[in-house]
Formats: sequence, structure tokens, C-alpha cells
Amino acid sequence: METTARRSENGRVLRYESEASDVGVLLADADPVSRHVLAGALHGADGITVLDTADSGRPLHRWPLDGVDVVVLADAFRPRPASLVPGLVHHGVRVLLLDTRWTTRTVGDALSAGCAGVLVKDPEIGRLATAVRAAAAGYVVVSPELMGLCPPTGRAAAQPSARRRGDRSVGLLLRSLTEREREVLTVLADGLSTREAAGRLGVTPATVKSHVSHALTKLSVRNRLEAVLLMRRALDEDRPPWS
Repeated sequence: METTARRSENGRVLRYESEASDVGVLLADADPVSRHVLAGALHGADGITVLDTADSGRPLHRWPLDGVDVVVLADAFRPRPASLVPGLVHHGVRVLLLDTRWTTRTVGDALSAGCAGVLVKDPEIGRLATAVRAAAAGYVVVSPELMGLCPPTGRAAAQPSARRRGDRSVGLLLRSLTEREREVLTVLADGLSTREAAGRLGVTPATVKSHVSHALTKLSVRNRLEAVLLMRRALDEDRPPWS
């Protein structure tokens, strides 16, 4: 595990440890209290490292974007926060936009601007970590409450690519897994972290990661999230393809 240091927007040096596979996140809002709440929602989330925070009222060239994979942007004070999205996308980052008052127009504007997700800014923000992982994996994330506001293209984009694969190919991929690999993915599909899955299965976290790594290669997916989505799809069927 590599230890890294960087300087935050107020000049304080931040030190953190992260695995190379962790998703690097920047939290942006004009309200420092909101930034604190967002940081709390992601604190300790498996596979996520909050690299820094930014005052979204500052010009983009002053945002600390080095190493950032996903920007969580929640700016209640900006009339059209989606106007920041193209500049961020140009920097090669994925953007999750949080707001409290969405309309058909603002959802459409956000998705058209290149947002990786539009989310309702909930006081508990309980689904934020899952949304960050999905955005980093290349999916477009839409809160269930907002699906009715999405334009047709937005609805299509919100479906993960794995769900658009043919049933036959998904079945062949899953049948290529060993029984233990399917068991690991089934437990992870319940929403457990690596450590929790290891505890349930009576193995070490390293063993869980090893099974996941082998499964990723066999399933031809990029990361654990895509593998778990495939497994969830199969488990929703009356007869899983390996039965």
C-alpha cells in the first residue's frame, strides 16, 4: 500500500493511504458544511479515497484535480451547476451532480453536459458510495426518483452495459466460473464489503480478492462492480444459467 501526500485548498498537507485500485474522489460545493457532510458519507467506504474538497465557486483551474477519478458536485447556490460539467469532463473526470430540486429540464441538461450521474441530495446520502463506484466503472447513475424525468436517451444510458448483453453470452460467462467464484460474487451482490464477505465465507479478505480477480478475467469485465451486476442479473432469474 502506497502512502501519498498532497496539499489541500487551504494549504494543509493531507496524508492518506490508498490502494492503486481505489477510486479517487473530489468533493465540490460552495458550502463548507455540505462538503463535510459529503466527506462523512464516503468515510471508510471500501475502494474509495476522498482526495480533497473544493469550493465550487472558484475557477476550475484552481480545483485540485490531479489523481481524481470522480467529482461529486453538490452546489445549491449555483443556478445552473451543470455548466461546470463540460470543463470537468474535459479534464477526464466523471461527474456526479447532486441537487434537491430536479426538473425534466435540469436532468436533461446535466446528462447532455456529460454527467456520469444525477442524484437527489438526500440528508443521509446513503447511496453515494455505490454511485461513486458505478460512475468510476463507466456507468451513468440516476436516482430512482429521477427516472421519470430522464429523456429517452438518458434512460437508455442509465442502464449498465452488462445488462444489455445477450442472455446467452451472460450465461456462458457465468458458467465459466468455479462454484467458489460464483459464491463469492453472490455474497458481494448482497452489498457486503470485501471484509464482510470474507467473514461470512470463513476465508481471508485476500482470498476473496483473489477469487474476484479470477472472475473478472473470465467474465471479461473491468472491475468488481460490473461482475456483481452480472451476478445480480442472474440471481434475479427463476433459473440461474449455471443451474
